[in-house]
Amino acid sequence: KIGIIGGTGLDDPDILEGRTEKYVDTPYGKPSDALILGKIKNVDCVLLARHGRHHTIMPSNVNYRANIWALKEENCSHVLVTTACGSLREEIQPGDLVIIDQFIDRTTKRCCTLYDGQHSSLPGVCHIPMAEPFCTKTREV
Repeated sequence: KIGIIGGTGLDDPDILEGRTEKYVDTPYGKPSDALILGKIKNVDCVLLARHGRHHTIMPSNVNYRANIWALKEENCSHVLVTTACGSLREEIQPGDLVIIDQFIDRTTKRCCTLYDGQHSSLPGVCHIPMAEPFCTKTREV
């Protein structure tokens, strides 16, 4: 099952066939919006609008922990995330589609981990290497 977190303009539920809505709660609170379940070419998918379907959530206020938790609970094995942003490379122009392998996170004022020691968080400490932050196999597909 593929989770899709759609950013600005890429969160249209019409891409899914046979869609249903599911509102969930997580130990981190509510996700950005309802999970939209359906299929794309017979592949089970779950679509989640990062900023909410009415685009009311500012980037620093996106409850990404609840979003990831909800997709995990929905048994998504992969998560594809779209974003509309700029590039540091002049040859990449507005409208280009890029599958990235690195990023600079400029989001501020939000929790940085699912492992924050709070009662609702995952137990323990988990160090994640960021040298290769994206799944190579998924990027190749």
